[in-house]
Amino acid sequence: MFKHTRYLKNAQHYDIVIVGGGPAGLTMLSALKNNPKINNKLTYKLIESNNLSKDIKNYTDLSDDQFTNRLISITPKNIEFLTSKLKLPLNFNKISKFNGISVFNGTSDFNKARIDIETESYMCEIMNIVNANYQNNQSNNILEMTKVKEIHFKDTYPVLKLTNDTDVSAKLVIGCDGYNSCIKKLINNGKGNGWSYNSFGVVGNLKYKYPITSSSKGWQIFLNSGPLAHLPLNNKDAGSMVWSCNKPMFDLFTKRCKNGQVLGRLINCAYVLDKPDYEYYLHKVFDLYESETLDSRLENKIIEEMDNRVDMVAEKLAKINTSNSQDNMLYMEENYPPLLDSVDLKTVGGFPLKVFHADEYSKDRLVLIGDACHNTHPLAGQGLNMGIEDIKELTKQLEIALDHGVDIGNNELVLKKYHQNRVLENSMMLIGTDFLHKLFSINHPAINNLTNVGMNIFNSLDTVKDWLSFRVSGKN
Repeated sequence: MFKHTRYLKNAQHYDIVIVGGGPAGLTMLSALKNNPKINNKLTYKLIESNNLSKDIKNYTDLSDDQFTNRLISITPKNIEFLTSKLKLPLNFNKISKFNGISVFNGTSDFNKARIDIETESYMCEIMNIVNANYQNNQSNNILEMTKVKEIHFKDTYPVLKLTNDTDVSAKLVIGCDGYNSCIKKLINNGKGNGWSYNSFGVVGNLKYKYPITSSSKGWQIFLNSGPLAHLPLNNKDAGSMVWSCNKPMFDLFTKRCKNGQVLGRLINCAYVLDKPDYEYYLHKVFDLYESETLDSRLENKIIEEMDNRVDMVAEKLAKINTSNSQDNMLYMEENYPPLLDSVDLKTVGGFPLKVFHADEYSKDRLVLIGDACHNTHPLAGQGLNMGIEDIKELTKQLEIALDHGVDIGNNELVLKKYHQNRVLENSMMLIGTDFLHKLFSINHPAINNLTNVGMNIFNSLDTVKDWLSFRVSGKN
């Protein structure tokens, strides 16, 4: 229950309380600690419902060539911020740099890459960021395995009643607790604009058929069901995927598919084959797992069929687009993602896709950052980058407030300035990714032809391509 009432019990007081210990909340904590003005003048505490110590122990027990399935794209300037400004001990053995993204339109006849975007970014596990932040902060600044039960106000200060039967109050509460934020409910009743896409993001780790020899890059194809992104991991024979799809496909991939090679080969079909061919094999995979009893011989036959068809089309594509046999050998490697052997089914998971933007980021003594105030489609890979930019701006406004002797919880003088400086940038990213998702999700011949033309025009406009490249790379 989260409401405004007077609360008379004594509470332990902090200047700042952070609710939520995910990558955004923990990075906010590190930003406070590593800012001398804030760290020397203010007290702060982070409250997290999960068992961070256990999660981190499980993560650090993995070898450097074992990856969890929750990966994110981080811009170079935000990697610099995390390592140089916040001094986070990120494990770079598990961070993959990629240069460039090739984008396909799944409705084209030959599925050739229609846009090549020059960009630079890093793939990093969420747990890598969580672990680095955890190691960077003193344990007495983090209260884990504790939830917020109620929030009341006493003499204008928020008082948080916790599940460990303690109460804490603060001059400022920072909500970093995601889409279902309890803090957001107290700010303009959590009002905002947004909607569900009625689709899901399926994640999983990929095993390549052959180790890659060329420089790492990202790949994305827009299918009728949604975009399928294929991104490199640090070792040369593995990658990561995010596949936006409908509920039947989500259930197929996460619950019914019993063989990672089937899913891996289906991804090969999505990139290499034309639309009718790919959808033919998608339906065959659906039919394969409809039965309660799995026919392993039929499973192996479908894998062989998909392999043969992909090899045949790949050879045809290479011959059409090159002039000699030596170029044929390089064409597929340079113009298409590495062929997959399988998807590690132990890493396959999913989440519902939605877009949301809060009308207000703050009110007196309450403020939101990251997913608590904005949610975006993962096709641009900018979710956490937006959150990190929020953290930079909020930290800046807190420092300015301290310099001028202003109450850090004052909405008009401090928190609204943070909102004003971030809302336009966040809106542009949300609108842009939503538009791309909708444009390439339309399944109509006239519109599909228009998107093909649009991609060709886009490909010829260097200024527009540079702008998108800068956005993905985090440049101004």
